[in-house]
Amino acid sequence: MKLLLKYFLISSVLLSITACASIKDPKLVSLDHVVMESSGDSYAVVTDIKLYNPNRFVLSSKDVKLELFIDSLFIGKILLLNEFYIKKRDTLNLKTKLTLDPQLLDQAVSLNDTLNLRVKGSAKVPILPVNYKFNVEHQLMLSDLIEPLLKNNLKESDVNFKSVKIKNIRLSTVDIISALTFKNNFNFDYRIKKLDFEIFDSNIYTNLIGKSSLANPIQVVRKSEIDIESVITLNTAKLGRSILKNLFKKTHSLFIRANAVIVFNQIQVPLTILKEVDYNPISQEINIK
Repeated sequence: MKLLLKYFLISSVLLSITACASIKDPKLVSLDHVVMESSGDSYAVVTDIKLYNPNRFVLSSKDVKLELFIDSLFIGKILLLNEFYIKKRDTLNLKTKLTLDPQLLDQAVSLNDTLNLRVKGSAKVPILPVNYKFNVEHQLMLSDLIEPLLKNNLKESDVNFKSVKIKNIRLSTVDIISALTFKNNFNFDYRIKKLDFEIFDSNIYTNLIGKSSLANPIQVVRKSEIDIESVITLNTAKLGRSILKNLFKKTHSLFIRANAVIVFNQIQVPLTILKEVDYNPISQEINIK
């Protein structure tokens, strides 16, 4: 009886090892919808990971542990937000949340244009008495991570018009000072490479009556904010014709479009901010709507 039990245990272990060895690691297909959630000195990255199951059977587990490495540097633990269940030879969109130390990420991305991602995982496989361990490797261009991160997390309140007021009035031109506030809530610095201001007389943005451009790039330090002022010169003749169209109104609407290019580690992200203002030609006051 003891001999039979011993044989059974050895057979079970060998079967488990053979079964685990025959399981092919899932493949990381893509990362999508990168959203950053800031919390104190750390932040979390929520993203959709698409995994492919190359096996001829379902991969499923209720106890999956994942860790992310960039090269050999440990970045953080990955939390699964939905069930790990991949049909045979099929893909799964897995929503994940990664909490990490920003200093570790700085070390990983400061010099590299290409990130060598490695996900180390372990899962309890039904029936088998041992944990199945696997590695998923994927190369990712830094721009593919940072660009959606910037686009998805630059909120309207982070880039907003602070003030618009008249500076000078001359016979042929009117100078307007526009102040735009940039809030950097990220854990890395970025640079404003380009910032163009344009003023139109309607919300279809076709009849241009004034413009200006940023002279030099401006650095915005992490966890800080900066006000950028620009003098926009309006053509008096075009402004006058626009006011005459609305002669019986107390105020006249003007529409400002700011086109910016934000740069991080040679990654360029375009950004457009639109704002409507009320211009009173009698009092020469401008109010932001």
